[in-house]
Amino acid sequence: MTNDSKSSIFALTILLAMFLQVLFAFGDQKETPGRATVKFVKAYYLQDSCIKNLVCSELKENEETDIIDEYLQKASEEASNRGYDPGYMKSTLLHFDTHTTFIDENTAEVRITGARKRQINSVFAWVARIFLIGNTYD
Repeated sequence: MTNDSKSSIFALTILLAMFLQVLFAFGDQKETPGRATVKFVKAYYLQDSCIKNLVCSELKENEETDIIDEYLQKASEEASNRGYDPGYMKSTLLHFDTHTTFIDENTAEVRITGARKRQINSVFAWVARIFLIGNTYD
């Protein structure tokens, strides 16, 4: 083999690898019950108002009160009762694992396990990870 053929084989191999990487990245974007659950749980513990978009429409329609606003209000009141800012109740999800059981074509049961750590603000979470401080809760 000449150097030109070796170079072209190497270049084609690199191009094929890049193409497959892009293909797999787009294929990995598919929404699954496990990913939806992780997204919801992360937003739930961060007390992000975007969880309203993640709650199924049947649950929204059957309730007379907005359960998300009620949850956020209760968390804020609990923080106030403890003498803290409402942000004190925020937590971040760490080391999570999901197990999905498909019940039928449109229904799945997802079990999520993991740990959460208090996230007063993003700087505190970053410092806590570096110095291994702060409690984690299962």
